[in-house]
Amino acid sequence: MDLLHLLVDNQILALVTIMAIGLVIGRIKIGNFRLGVAAVLFVGLAFATVEPQITLPPLLYILGLSLFVYTIGLEAAPGFFQSIKTTGLRLNVFALIMILVITFVSFGLIKLWGIAQPQGVGLFTGAMTNTPAMAAVVDALPSFLPEADKATLEMPVVAYSLTYPIGVLGVILSVAILSKIFKIDHDKEAEDAGVALQKLETHRIKVTKENLPSVTSMPFRFNLEIIVSRIEHNGKLFLPEPHDTVEPGDIISVVGTAEEVDKAAELIGEPLPGDHPVHDENLDFRRIFVSSSSIAGKSIRQLQPRLQGVLITRVRRGDMDFVAHPDTVLQLGDRVRVVADHEHIDIATKLFGDSYKGISDFNLLPLLIGMTLGLLVGLIEIPLPGGASLKLGSAGGPLLAALILGAVGRTGPFVWQVPFGANLALRQLGITIFLAGIGTTAGAGFAKALQDPTSLTVIGIGAIVTVLFSLMTLIIGYKILKIPFGQVAGMIAGMQTHPAVLTYVSDHTKNELPANGYTTVYPMSMVAKILCAQLLLFLLFL
Repeated sequence: MDLLHLLVDNQILALVTIMAIGLVIGRIKIGNFRLGVAAVLFVGLAFATVEPQITLPPLLYILGLSLFVYTIGLEAAPGFFQSIKTTGLRLNVFALIMILVITFVSFGLIKLWGIAQPQGVGLFTGAMTNTPAMAAVVDALPSFLPEADKATLEMPVVAYSLTYPIGVLGVILSVAILSKIFKIDHDKEAEDAGVALQKLETHRIKVTKENLPSVTSMPFRFNLEIIVSRIEHNGKLFLPEPHDTVEPGDIISVVGTAEEVDKAAELIGEPLPGDHPVHDENLDFRRIFVSSSSIAGKSIRQLQPRLQGVLITRVRRGDMDFVAHPDTVLQLGDRVRVVADHEHIDIATKLFGDSYKGISDFNLLPLLIGMTLGLLVGLIEIPLPGGASLKLGSAGGPLLAALILGAVGRTGPFVWQVPFGANLALRQLGITIFLAGIGTTAGAGFAKALQDPTSLTVIGIGAIVTVLFSLMTLIIGYKILKIPFGQVAGMIAGMQTHPAVLTYVSDHTKNELPANGYTTVYPMSMVAKILCAQLLLFLLFL
């Protein structure tokens, strides 16, 4: 008990203790299941249930949430707008339909069990883990119950605290169980969706076909993810220039995945055994680290005038290699593979920076400006019928700002993207702080509410709502709409607007599909759940 009293008196100590214990428990595996960072939420809940006076300042966990969603948005931004042009609209319509369906299902369950209207709406917001929706309900409730006492007006908050933990755990368990039942191969899914970690290879191809397009236009004419890195003509190696063509008897070095290079060989000529001669008296290659802020946020096409005599063939971002294209936008922390003569390789090295120390001193100012803009957007009130208003809040606002700024890349001297390693570190820190804070907040009401005999009913109905919503979305999305399981699991995290679910799914899939699904539906889901909570309140009082 002395430890608990110490944590009551020292909020920062309480924060780091809950975070540390949660991360340790999160690493424990039971079979193939582990909670990961989500365990921090339940440790915070447990501490505050035993000692309700253990609390954390709201400012701390709101900052953690904003930091998490902002860094997630930055990473997902390049693919987000591309997905909107292709599958994004379809995914958002599906998500909206599922949120509406669970709203009416919740209405039926609340009526069937005779749960009080304020308690029922709080149950719904907790089961859907949406704090802004709960806040909107608390704000709107006095207009439905003008004579209600304080205890009645607090019922949504109490019900929310009871069902919120189930809202997180229920989704995680649903994803884990269905992943086992459906025998999901996450690596195969990522490969089919084009987001897998694929090994790039370089092979020599002897040209036997005539009237081929120029070497720089081959990827587009043949619709292949390749790049020609060298031309060998009469025994001499050359870098391909924009309009160079090849003749039968020439040998070209082609970079791409094994599958893409094999397709190229069929269209161009015949593959030669062995790898290309990587070192030559004229040409060499080097992997260079992008640490110069003057380069970050610019496409290879924009950099071409400064890279005369240099060819970028590959870009490595995090653990993923991909073929360099003219429209590829470079980020701080990328590693580029260049082919050039010795003199030009040294020039390219100076241009890109190639300094690990330099990348560790990344400029925090764009990050802070971006988060400031996001928080300001989150404060904007959008009037709704009946006198209520809608705000994106400290999660939706930063996410929206990050998606826009991350897609822009840079504005003048400001590079909006954060280096890959720094992004991961900030994201982990943000989500851990948020979960510790929200766990202690829910735990204080949780202990008190458990003394009420109706609490078990509220928890039970909340569990039904969460699990039903998760299972319906996962099964319909994966089996009927043929959405990759990792992506629909990320969508569930976005529809629940809860980052712990995303972190759990991402840890298990180890690819970008969950983040793509999360960011695609999160903004719409945030707005839809706030509106649906008020719709449910209206229906219950009819």
